[in-house]
Amino acid sequence: MKRRDFMHLGAAGALSLALPNIALGKSVATPVLILIELNGGNDSHNTVLDLNQLSLYKKLRPQLGLGTDDRVQLDKNFALHRSLKGFVEPWQRGELALVHGVGYPNANRSHFRSIEIWDMASDSDQYLTAGWLANVLPKLSESTIDAMVFGRNSAAFTGGNTQHIQLKNLDSFFKKAKNIHTDERGSDNSALRYLLGLKQNITVGKELMMQGLSRDIKLKSQFPKNRFGQQMADVAKVIRMDLHIPAFKVAIGSFDTHKGQKNKHSQLLQQVADGMLALRSELTASGHWPNVLMMTYSEFGRRAAQNGSGGSDHGTAASHFLMGGRVKGGHYGDYPAFDDLQDRDVIYNVDFRSMYQSVVQQWWLQPGFELVSGLESLDIIHRA
Repeated sequence: MKRRDFMHLGAAGALSLALPNIALGKSVATPVLILIELNGGNDSHNTVLDLNQLSLYKKLRPQLGLGTDDRVQLDKNFALHRSLKGFVEPWQRGELALVHGVGYPNANRSHFRSIEIWDMASDSDQYLTAGWLANVLPKLSESTIDAMVFGRNSAAFTGGNTQHIQLKNLDSFFKKAKNIHTDERGSDNSALRYLLGLKQNITVGKELMMQGLSRDIKLKSQFPKNRFGQQMADVAKVIRMDLHIPAFKVAIGSFDTHKGQKNKHSQLLQQVADGMLALRSELTASGHWPNVLMMTYSEFGRRAAQNGSGGSDHGTAASHFLMGGRVKGGHYGDYPAFDDLQDRDVIYNVDFRSMYQSVVQQWWLQPGFELVSGLESLDIIHRA
């Protein structure tokens, strides 16, 4: 295991990093990406509804489908799940983009393998050892912390030169860092010296965060008390510290809705909306919003038709959200056709790596960056 790779210190408070010396105080605003993993495979068909396919949708989902009272009109062609009604306002302000039909060739329906494909930006039959951001962030980061991961799955940042911290929340980070001691650096045991080196770096990370917290930042917006809401609150707090960390990742689980989906999915989408909108409100008030971009992703979508258990099964293509102060709001890609199914699944038309590539090229101003040779990017970001 290399020193810059991550390690976990305790199952409850997953905390990891490898950091060199810390640099603070650069005045140039850093464009920030917040990755939001919808773990389990979000049912995109009940998240974003193509009103032009309503009759087919009702046939495929006679019980599971969204009725008039279950949805909110976005524009003349599309509606959102009613739990996302708060998204209408950023949509009207041009701060929300919907990318439809996102997937990849020969889709894999295994949770483990498909999220690995998304995290590594690989082909379905390709096994890579570095996450899609592992060698991107070190080239542009103004901080010696390239990324912070709240909760599960840091794979998008691992395997390359990225310096990332993985933690449960800010409180647990400080509690663990407080108990780190480095007075055994002279040990002859190489493994112990390595572990102590990581401990020293955790201490350095703590010092960086303490310098940020010394500004006594108090959040002005009301964040939900659930786990996802508190992750978003922690992200907002760190962004307001002006530590110039370019990437964050949060996650919300339980989207694997094979049965009893309707109420559960509604609650999950409400948590997503409340957390994202609270962060938008907080960072708009603080002036950081023009430099923040949120992007959802999930290992796969769901099949077009409902199953026999009041839910939906693993599918392929899905719609995803990008929200931010410089997003070019609108629709991208084509909503998959319900009358053109392949093995009972809708057919993708936007490679997920197009979203990733567009972010790196346009958000972080790396026009030469390519994940796949010849892959077309989406014109989705306004220049600052």
